[in-house]
Amino acid sequence: MFTGIVLETGRVREASLSGKGMRLVVDEVSFAKDLVRGESVAVNGACMTVTDSGPDWFSMDVSSESLSVTRMGSFSPGERLNLERAITLSERLGGHLVLGHVDGLGRIDGSWKEAATTFFRVLIPYGHRAYVIPKGSITVDGISLTVNRIHDVANPMECLMELAIIPHTMAVTNLGDRLVGDLVHLEYDVIGKYILRARETGMPGAFSV
Repeated sequence: MFTGIVLETGRVREASLSGKGMRLVVDEVSFAKDLVRGESVAVNGACMTVTDSGPDWFSMDVSSESLSVTRMGSFSPGERLNLERAITLSERLGGHLVLGHVDGLGRIDGSWKEAATTFFRVLIPYGHRAYVIPKGSITVDGISLTVNRIHDVANPMECLMELAIIPHTMAVTNLGDRLVGDLVHLEYDVIGKYILRARETGMPGAFSV
């Protein structure tokens, strides 16, 4: 489990597709020397298992399922990635509860600055709109963020959310590399997903107020 507080960024050294999976190696990672095989690391918000590591790098195997729901198959050498180690029970929960299970992809529709704040507009699938609420939490490429506003758009298959990014977040994550049209990983709030699932399945006595 994670919090969506990015520890640092690393860079893709290798992203080699083989069969239905991919081997991914990330370097320029200060905490790589502390990793052990089998440990979990969130890579742009996707929970990955460490298969090997060195003084400043670690590797992982990306499954076909992960490739089908993320943009990891398009990672290229030199690309910056957001990294977070799994939390321990002694840590402060600075963001929100994040599983590292990517729900889908969003597309950056626009960005602008107002004073020191950078704003992003992100298009999300219309069928996911129930998972997003104003002032609620969402994870974008592994970053815990707050949704400012939600808007319907002309395309009936999408809706639009607005995010406000403070300078610190821009400095310590890869959001500064993102351009209009880029795809980003989305993970919706797990508590909200469980509530909606309980209502959909009609669990006896669930949320009958």
